[in-house]
Amino acid sequence: MPRRQAADTATTPSNRSGPGAGYFEAIVESSEDAILSKDRNLVIRSWNPAAAALYGYPAEEAIGQPISILIPEHRAGEERDILRRVLDGQRVGHYDTERLRKDGTLVAVSLSVSPISEPDGSISGASVIARDVSGRRRAADRAARLQHLTTELAKAVAPEEVVNVALREALAALNAHAGAVGLLDEGGDTIRVAGYSGYSHTSLASWETFAVKAALPMSEVVRTGTPAWVVGQEELVSRYPALAGAEIKFRSRAVVPLRADGRVFGAISLSFREARSFEPDERAFLEAIVQQAAYALDRARLHAAEQRTRQKLDFLARASELLAHSLDVETTLQQLATFVVPRLADWCAVDLLSDGEIKAVAVAHANPAKVELARELQRRHPADPDAPVAAPAVIRSGRSELHPAITEELLAAAAPDDEALEIIRGLGLVSAMVVPLRARGRTLGALTLVAAESGRRFTSDDLEVAEDLARRAGLAVENAMLYAREHRAAVTLQRSLLPRDLPRLPGLQLAARYLPAGVGADVGGDWYDTIDLADGRLHLVVGDVAGRGIRAASVMGQLRNALRAYVLDGCSPQEAVGRLNRLARTFESSEMATLVHISFDLRKREAECVRAGHPPPLIRGPNGEVTELAIQGSLPIGVSQGPCPTTTIQIEPGSLILMYTDGLVERRGEGIKPGLEKLKRALRTAPAEPEPCLDFVLHALTQTGSEDDVALLLMRVDKTADQPLELTVPAEPSALAPIRRAVEAWLADQRIDLRDGWQIVAACNEACANASEHAYAPTQAGSIEIEARKQGPRIVVTVHDHGQWRRPRGHDRGRGLTLMNYFMDRVDVERSQEGTTVRMERTVGRGNGT
Repeated sequence: MPRRQAADTATTPSNRSGPGAGYFEAIVESSEDAILSKDRNLVIRSWNPAAAALYGYPAEEAIGQPISILIPEHRAGEERDILRRVLDGQRVGHYDTERLRKDGTLVAVSLSVSPISEPDGSISGASVIARDVSGRRRAADRAARLQHLTTELAKAVAPEEVVNVALREALAALNAHAGAVGLLDEGGDTIRVAGYSGYSHTSLASWETFAVKAALPMSEVVRTGTPAWVVGQEELVSRYPALAGAEIKFRSRAVVPLRADGRVFGAISLSFREARSFEPDERAFLEAIVQQAAYALDRARLHAAEQRTRQKLDFLARASELLAHSLDVETTLQQLATFVVPRLADWCAVDLLSDGEIKAVAVAHANPAKVELARELQRRHPADPDAPVAAPAVIRSGRSELHPAITEELLAAAAPDDEALEIIRGLGLVSAMVVPLRARGRTLGALTLVAAESGRRFTSDDLEVAEDLARRAGLAVENAMLYAREHRAAVTLQRSLLPRDLPRLPGLQLAARYLPAGVGADVGGDWYDTIDLADGRLHLVVGDVAGRGIRAASVMGQLRNALRAYVLDGCSPQEAVGRLNRLARTFESSEMATLVHISFDLRKREAECVRAGHPPPLIRGPNGEVTELAIQGSLPIGVSQGPCPTTTIQIEPGSLILMYTDGLVERRGEGIKPGLEKLKRALRTAPAEPEPCLDFVLHALTQTGSEDDVALLLMRVDKTADQPLELTVPAEPSALAPIRRAVEAWLADQRIDLRDGWQIVAACNEACANASEHAYAPTQAGSIEIEARKQGPRIVVTVHDHGQWRRPRGHDRGRGLTLMNYFMDRVDVERSQEGTTVRMERTVGRGNGT
């Protein structure tokens, strides 16, 4: 068909002739839209230059061919449907579809199809106007992709998620075959590959990190902030000689910087297997994608930083709470090490500087099986104080160490010997940081944190957290040490003010305990005291000064010594406590104290009692029943205005009397009553012997520790009526008065009136006086053993020493044996290498004669 006829056919409903035909032909020829016509058999009958440009077929190749040469397989049958509608007289306008070019590529087109009418009104075919809408579709697709990318990035919270989304969308948008995201490290000197796709792990193994100053595409883009578009392998090697020896599978690359707030913090690189140019619209599209990713990644990094800050603050707050929980240094640091693992590290060790030596005090490991290995390392291979790295170096310098990657050289420098090096290797260390424990300008030790199984690599952010933790731990250690020193001083003072020894009296057994408060609580002013008087009375005191620390202990010392002086001056319990009350009210600060004061008559077994604001003593009778000693109470010392009432109680032989301070029975939030009931139950089942009895009671009531000091004083009144008297006393003149009282009490238990038994007391006194003077040298410590037995109407007294008898010193001496013979019916003296034994007998019941 001639060109003119084709044009007329394509543009008019019937063949045209005349001057107007050239005008329409010119329009068809010059149209930018492809214009063609097809007959009823779908054969191409006309073809303008724009059609040739759009589809790649020149007119001579296209005309006469079936229209199907332009139809892709997935659009088969589409032209028949369109022609059917046209033959029905319809016009199809703006029909978007795809057509196939000569080179096999698809092109997006918008079609307008109109019927071609013959003069007789019949329809012989259709004219088709096709407009290339690839650009418009690409723009719509890219807009949709950007919208989709924005939506997906909005869902991503963590930086890792953003990296994955950005890579996926960028690869799909440009049909790239591989891609990677690189991010600047904190120092700004190194780029780390944060994510990749399409590359093998092996190919990227040596490129996980690289320098910003390196001659590489991503390094250049990060340095300059300008995208790099590299087309072909030759250009790649020419621009970046460092890649000349590398195996290059991708011939083209596009690298675009990640930029936010005017700063470049990384780049996205896309790789293509074929050599391809990057059209301006493609470059703009990729830059838009990367910019969206940069905003999202920056937001995610900020969010992650905020999360880390919150986690850091929460971690440090919980650590501070733990550090404040106890004032025992080693316990606290072990709890800290256990808390740190695995929150911050896989392995944690704490070393303290003690008397110039580095002491390992705590260790924890995420793998329980390796805890003992780490401890064995500490035991068998103590830290070398001169080591150039690790805890010794940090303790010497006071400066932290950060080792993002632990090398073999670092292990060798830290290990004191080859055996230790093998053990350290077995721990699988990956990264480490060592920070000093400092307080008040001095280094106390070091905190070592190691990453192993987790594969984590510590950063400067981690070091900042570790240093903050170490500062808090250092202050806690310093405070604990200061407390320990004051606590030891207070305990030492407290113990120095308590009796060293308890009296050993016939018919009585005494036991006492003083327990300082548990670690973390200050020493209080609890005390006990015993005062043995020559008049046959034993004074027992248990008291408690309000307050804590050295101040309370010193006040306790003043009150104890004052009360002792009043008793030794002959005051009764009521008088002594009254004077003590007046004294306490003269102290500069208002001191308050509670106490129980019992004066026990050994002969009468009668107790005169005063109680000032103190818990009542307990008594366990011979039948095992435990009750509170019924002592009338008054206000505490330092508060009371009037005299303290006195209560007199008869104590049966076989009874136990327990005096105690409230630290034994009072617990925070419970009051004293539950503890008192528990104490009664414990005393009811405790052993009868005083020492085991106190051990039993303390175990029952202080298993979980005590929040306060505890002082206890226990007196047992023995059943002696059918038992001999057995005494062992120091060979000193001061022991003679207690011996006399003991013999008097024993005789009273035997129902022997002193009018009939005073001679026995006098004879025993002379025998003991001789032993204390003659048996031992002046500087020699010795003892005297006294035994008294009732054999029917006879009393047999034996006095034995372990010394070598010496001659009397001075004149007018040596009358003791004469007096003994005068008072007793029979006196026998036996001397040997083991000492001297004096055996005396007297029959009682003969009245008061001699």
